[in-house]
Amino acid sequence: MYALRPFAIDTGAEVLAADRLEVDGRASCLLLHGGAAMSERSHWLVLRQNLASHGIGTVAVDFSGHGESSARTPNSLSKRYDEAIAALQYLDEADSRAVIGISMSGEIAVRLAADPNNRIRRLVTLVGAAYDSAAFEAPFGPAFTKILRTPQSWLRSVAFEQIASFPGRLTVVRTTEDTIVPATIGELLIANA
Repeated sequence: MYALRPFAIDTGAEVLAADRLEVDGRASCLLLHGGAAMSERSHWLVLRQNLASHGIGTVAVDFSGHGESSARTPNSLSKRYDEAIAALQYLDEADSRAVIGISMSGEIAVRLAADPNNRIRRLVTLVGAAYDSAAFEAPFGPAFTKILRTPQSWLRSVAFEQIASFPGRLTVVRTTEDTIVPATIGELLIANA
């Protein structure tokens, strides 16, 4: 079993709880949890141990308002993206980087991977969501929920355009009967990649 090394990421507005699970002193994969109230980095432990057994070290973070992280300011998808950028800095520079995003973090993972400055070569979305650009900037609450409840608002996500510029390997895991994240999101990511 590989040991977790906890650390904190000070983003200015928040302090994020994070940890590294290293293999030979290295970590090259960032894991981003979903948006459900109980989501946190500890839910990734079994997958992370499995990845470590295959030589892949990982970093995982609790987004603000989750797990052991602070919750000082209103949350939004754009704030989560900024927090993911802060966490990405804790991956090793020389390694071929990977990012895994589940549910709400699906689009965040795509946005990270699409930026060549982040040097991500492997992207995995697990029932990854996509959002209208207006929802990406809206604070979580009534305005955010209203946009999400607009039928097929996710079709206006920039993720479908951005995935076309991702030069690495893409793995999309989707379900056929999820009532929250339509399977079509995964299909469109694959079609546009």
